[in-house]
Amino acid sequence: MLAMLLLNPDRVVSIDRISEAIWNGRPPATARTQVAICVAELRKAFRSAGFRDDVVLTSSPGYMLRRADHELDVLSFQARVAEARSLTARREFERATEAYDAALGLWRGRALCDISSAVVEIEVERLQEQKLVVQEERTALHLQLGRHRELISELTTLVEEQPLREQTRAQLMLAQYRAGRRAEAMETFRQARRHFIDEIGLEPGPILQELHEAILSDDPSVRLPSRQSRASSTSIPAGTFPADISAFCGRDKELSDLDILLHRPPGVVGLLTGSAGIGKSALAVHWAHRAADRFPGGVLYVNLHDCCRTPQDSDAVDVLHTCLRQLGIAACDVPGDLDDARSLYRGLTQKRDVLVVLDNVASYRQVRHVIPGGTGARALITSRNQISELIDTSLWLRVQPVGHEEAAEMLGALVGHRAAAEPRALRELAELCDRIPAALRIAGTKLIAKPHWPIQRLTSRMRDPRTRLDHLEHGEQSLRRRFQTGYQRLAPEAARMFRLLGGLETAEFGLHDAATLLRLDTGEAENTLESLVDAHLLEGVDGLETDEACYRFLPLLGAFARELHRAEERTAEAARSKPPRLVAAGGKRELRFAM
Repeated sequence: MLAMLLLNPDRVVSIDRISEAIWNGRPPATARTQVAICVAELRKAFRSAGFRDDVVLTSSPGYMLRRADHELDVLSFQARVAEARSLTARREFERATEAYDAALGLWRGRALCDISSAVVEIEVERLQEQKLVVQEERTALHLQLGRHRELISELTTLVEEQPLREQTRAQLMLAQYRAGRRAEAMETFRQARRHFIDEIGLEPGPILQELHEAILSDDPSVRLPSRQSRASSTSIPAGTFPADISAFCGRDKELSDLDILLHRPPGVVGLLTGSAGIGKSALAVHWAHRAADRFPGGVLYVNLHDCCRTPQDSDAVDVLHTCLRQLGIAACDVPGDLDDARSLYRGLTQKRDVLVVLDNVASYRQVRHVIPGGTGARALITSRNQISELIDTSLWLRVQPVGHEEAAEMLGALVGHRAAAEPRALRELAELCDRIPAALRIAGTKLIAKPHWPIQRLTSRMRDPRTRLDHLEHGEQSLRRRFQTGYQRLAPEAARMFRLLGGLETAEFGLHDAATLLRLDTGEAENTLESLVDAHLLEGVDGLETDEACYRFLPLLGAFARELHRAEERTAEAARSKPPRLVAAGGKRELRFAM
């Protein structure tokens, strides 16, 4: 009875719940009477111990333990852990270890170990998990402070008690390695591998596997940090941020607009949206290099490759862990618990002037934990989607094709001296590329690879819209493939409309045309068209001469839609032209059409 009340201070515990705990789900008919007798005995015990006020109160539908000014060890534990985490976030590691030690010093074995109750045991397991997480956090700090030798004995005991706990075993391996006992670290991994395979039939997870590889190769990431780097609060590993774009040119207005982000309040993010290949990532990377001096805490960079797959819930955890590692937290020290990792990240970025670049984001849920809130911190996000959760709190730029002069300049920078010899062909080629940076780069690299081609040869080949996309492929670069990945993520109805619109004779059309084509009412048609606009596969056009909504394709996207439409028509025609075949069924000959 007392255990149930202590586990729920200041909360009413129903008589039914108490009865379930005491009699393991099989209470006798006299359960309510016996519970009332227990309460009376508890109150008597508290009064005998010197408590003047009632500690156990009657409150429908059960009873409540009133905490008031009394001290409860589990709440003291949680308060000291919160203090330790706050100190860790401020990188006051010495004081944080003292707070962790005080929290763990409250434990004297397993909680409530003399009570046999299935309900209580569930709560005990939860408390035990909290304790293990706190032990790992404390150990991570001691490793950060170079106290690896003192930890080996303690960690060896913990591993014996919890052989399947990967984080603890990884910390033991790291302590052994830093103490010059590399062979023992390797043996600890081999023991883990045998135990995992024997017990659960699985190889160790990525934490142990990555640490094993790092120790084998003497990777710098697992060595003991120098005293200077341990004290530093702005150390971010090099090599995590892409190099600046060598052939970047133009985008003066967009860069100037992004500079406004430096003066916006905390929490405002820069959001760059646009179609595939439009140059969002290049713009973000170039601006980040240009503004890097304003962020002495460093630049964090995560590429989420949104075009490769449907976003997963696990992406948010992966992004958070990646940012923590870039902030200097060793992989084995990154908290496994999401709340703990988020708290550590917020603490690290609260007082740092950092720029967080999140490239190719598909949804808000992927990045919601890593948007910094510090006064001098900022986030810059690129996406093909309109991330509605951010639009009202962002500096939002819809990235368009580059200007006419900029497109020719970008292409000229790639092909070198040949640009001056054929200026008209160069300008026409830039227009045939829709002034899309990815298309310009592909065309430029193709001309570099074919020095015997005049620019006019590629320009002439690209004039035919039916084969234009064929000429925007070179090596691993393919504009068609970029379009394809965005198209594949459309809802079925939107994908069907995109294909059917490819059958129109014009690149610009009205809402009525689309509704007639799909045999939809105008409301349904407009919703589907707007989803294509949101996915940057279609553009809305200001209807100045009519109230009807109008839309248009960029020429290359229109060519892609026509390819899909022709492919669908060929498939349908092939199905119609298949001859019927006779098959036997139930002793009869039936005429069936192969589909």
